[in-house]
Amino acid sequence: MKKMLLIFSFIIFVFNLLTAQEKEKAQPTPANKVLSKYTKEFAVSLLKGVDDSMYPKIFKAKMSMETIRKGRNPIKFVYEVYSKGSTKSLMEIVFPARDKGKKILLLDNNLWMYVPDVSRPIRLSRNQSFMGSTFSNEDVSDSTWEDDYDPEITDEKGDKILLTLKAKRRDVAYKQIDMWVNKETKVPIEGVYYGLSDKPIKKIYFFNVKEIAGLLRPLDMRMADLLEEGAYTDVKLLELKELESVPDYKFDITQLGR
Repeated sequence: MKKMLLIFSFIIFVFNLLTAQEKEKAQPTPANKVLSKYTKEFAVSLLKGVDDSMYPKIFKAKMSMETIRKGRNPIKFVYEVYSKGSTKSLMEIVFPARDKGKKILLLDNNLWMYVPDVSRPIRLSRNQSFMGSTFSNEDVSDSTWEDDYDPEITDEKGDKILLTLKAKRRDVAYKQIDMWVNKETKVPIEGVYYGLSDKPIKKIYFFNVKEIAGLLRPLDMRMADLLEEGAYTDVKLLELKELESVPDYKFDITQLGR
């Protein structure tokens, strides 16, 4: 009888252990505790500072992008961007030759792609991969985190603060982003992106911080795909010029072919 009880107890122990492991694997998006020492207003201002550190309000830029995936040839692009505020940006691919002239337009919350020899612009999903990279169309469209996410401060380590960003709308590509930020410079350091299933799906790193156009900015970034081992995309800021204005025709969907 004692032997049967021992066997039964062992079975219960193993079952509970396996159940606990499964729960750990299926752990949902972290419900990070808000640090009460910081106000909501400070969290919002910090996120605004992070957005400002990425790009000026109105600018022209040139960037390179390279995507690495195991067993595949690297995918390389060079593109130029015109941006005006957080709701208007135009990206045009200038390299390689086979993709030259393709354009992506952000207008309000809508994304459109223009392909030469195709009669009409194609509407894009915000969470769709951009040109086979680990970035989504939303990531490269220059919409700001402040526009799309509600911030809370949930951790602090020395001069680093953890901003937990929760999506304001259902059409935003990520449900939550946990972003470590330098408290003094307001430059982002790294972040984890969570999908609608509450699991971490991407991790971004920011490098090569230099002063350009009046602010410290990360000139390089890497987006790693956590669901595909060894897959990542590097983006390098090659040129950046702050502008006083950009003519509205640049963001006119009927003018993309010109």
